[in-house]
Amino acid sequence: MATNTTRESELEQLLLERRVEQFLYDEASLLDQRDQKEWLALLAEDVEYKAPLRITREHVNDSFSRSSYYFDEDYGSLQARVQRFESEYAWSERPPSRTRRFVTNVRASERDDGTVEAESYLLLYYGQGDSASHTFLAGRREDVLRPDGETFTIAKRHVFLDHAVPPIDKISVFL
Repeated sequence: MATNTTRESELEQLLLERRVEQFLYDEASLLDQRDQKEWLALLAEDVEYKAPLRITREHVNDSFSRSSYYFDEDYGSLQARVQRFESEYAWSERPPSRTRRFVTNVRASERDDGTVEAESYLLLYYGQGDSASHTFLAGRREDVLRPDGETFTIAKRHVFLDHAVPPIDKISVFL
């Protein structure tokens, strides 16, 4: 028989996961609507934003580089990208890409320091121009979120793509 303390703990965990899910869904919506300035406001100024290269090795499923990345960015570089996207110099986004992010399998747990560790899966549809061609990127994300009132800020995001070689010429969108 579950005690009240156990039930309260389970309820707190469910509420935390729901808050994290809603935050990640709202973030995906901002990016899909190309509201990158609002998205930037979700990031901590000391954010770590990386996607390490997958290393393919025999008999090893999930191996990633510790020194090579598809991207390795901080707040300043992310801010510069957002500013460039809004300028006439964002050649990779002319015409603008069409994206749809599907965030699933969200798991969250509170850490001893009060931050939240969140893991989620991401499926990204990416299309551009009048072409019928499109690309899907899939991966797992590991985030560290800082509570900020009723919401969070992203302090760390590591994206682990499922692709050994992503089926895309450029990763110009945020994951």
